[in-house]
Amino acid sequence: MKSKQMILAGILLTGIGLMTGCMKEPRKPAGALSASELLESPVYDTEVKIYGELSLLGELFCPCFELTSGGGKVLVWHGLMVEDDGTERPAVSVEGIENGHQVIVTGELKTEGAHRSLNDFWASRIEKAE
Repeated sequence: MKSKQMILAGILLTGIGLMTGCMKEPRKPAGALSASELLESPVYDTEVKIYGELSLLGELFCPCFELTSGGGKVLVWHGLMVEDDGTERPAVSVEGIENGHQVIVTGELKTEGAHRSLNDFWASRIEKAE
């Protein structure tokens, strides 16, 4: 009877450990902001680094994905970034990154414009976090 209780307790503790590990917030890279930090104190049209978990890549009808960290989400554009004067920014490669990856994105938080929505984030560089 005691051995069954020990086995069940071991399974339960292992399960809790795995679940806790999966839900852990990624380590904050030096000089980068979480999505929530950026949205709480927005800095527009200035290059910043943000970090988080990438999701919805290839699932939206745009060259964009969601980046989540610190309880906030930012829509990150990696293509079709067009300024109000018609100037198009170059697309940024997403090769080698997938949904679920932790990434660091360098770019700019944008104000509302003719070709963008408020708080869209335009990427100039995307790299996997270590």
